Amino acid sequence: MDEPDGPRFQRVDWQSVDDGSRRLRAEHGVLLAGLLGVAALVCYHRFVAHVYLVGSWKPLPIDWVAMVGVVVLTAYGVVPVLRRPAAVGRLLHGARSRRGLSFGLGILLVFGLLGTVVPVLIGRPELNFADAFQPPLGFTAERFGPSCYGETTVGEGITRYCHGSTYYPYGTNHRGHPMEYMVVYGARTAAYVVVFAAAFILPLATAVGVVAGLRGGRLDDLLMGYVDVQLCVPALFVYFIGYMYDGPSLLLLLLTFGLLSWGGVARLVRSEVLQRREAGHVVLARSLGASDRYLARRHVLPNVTNTLVPAVFHLCAILVLAEAGVAFLGFSDVELYSWGSTIAEGLRTEDMHPHQVWWISTLPALALTLLLLGFKLVGDGLRDLLDPQTDT
Repeated sequence: MDEPDGPRFQRVDWQSVDDGSRRLRAEHGVLLAGLLGVAALVCYHRFVAHVYLVGSWKPLPIDWVAMVGVVVLTAYGVVPVLRRPAAVGRLLHGARSRRGLSFGLGILLVFGLLGTVVPVLIGRPELNFADAFQPPLGFTAERFGPSCYGETTVGEGITRYCHGSTYYPYGTNHRGHPMEYMVVYGARTAAYVVVFAAAFILPLATAVGVVAGLRGGRLDDLLMGYVDVQLCVPALFVYFIGYMYDGPSLLLLLLTFGLLSWGGVARLVRSEVLQRREAGHVVLARSLGASDRYLARRHVLPNVTNTLVPAVFHLCAILVLAEAGVAFLGFSDVELYSWGSTIAEGLRTEDMHPHQVWWISTLPALALTLLLLGFKLVGDGLRDLLDPQTDT
């Protein structure tokens, strides 16, 4: 049935409202089971034998952290969604009427699959210098490598031109890596960044903002003072200090940039909480003896969602861009195949100009731009969709 015209009000699914009396909810059970499973794998990997989770993939410390992040997101993201199918249906119905939001969700879904499922299916790229600098299908480039899988034509003098072929439809880089592999593994690195931000940075920023806004007083001054100091510390400088002692590490990059970049989200949440805590129903609940924890869960957090959601996607976009920027400068782990490092490789090739091997830097740059566009569209679209004052 079509939605009636006129002002739209938030629907409350009272059946889904938890009375808080149960000691172990589904979210807690999933979180506990997931953490125990990851801990068991870590112990087996450390004390018994290497864990080959999929094929020959040997998990690194960042992989274990990502697994814990997936467990947290599953417990407090997927499980609540599955418990409220009606609310999810209304959200999807609203998303279909917004083209920008639908397009953005499609972009994030595609990159999510590229970063999680596809690397497992295709495996890691192998070094093959004989196949270096193969142009994409439909394009022609001056022949730099020893081989050409497409047609070879003769130019002026000793110049030879290589035509793109179906064997490497997106071309190769200077190590002979197919460019589709570089885009896929760049998406995997971006997926690590997003999981880390959503599972660890977002809860920290939200908790600090809610506590500071709801409690006020000296605790508010203390927390916001710390946020001000933290915002003055350049994350890049801290990362370089860690780089000097520990070398390139995606986990180090996420810890420095993630833990030093949540202050803006915390301040945004705090400002919303300061407004919401003066609302009539919140004041009435407090006068009846409701605790701060109850007020935060039932009355404050649900009403700051429309502000928090776009801030989260904005933070994810900043962290993805920061990781690509550090990798572009050459201070990242080369085995992670970041989009930033791939772009830099296309711009710093020896004995040739960047425009002669344009596909090496162009394809990951397009992927990075498209992902940032997806974050922007989804963040803005969900903000409008979750705002009860927005007309349908």
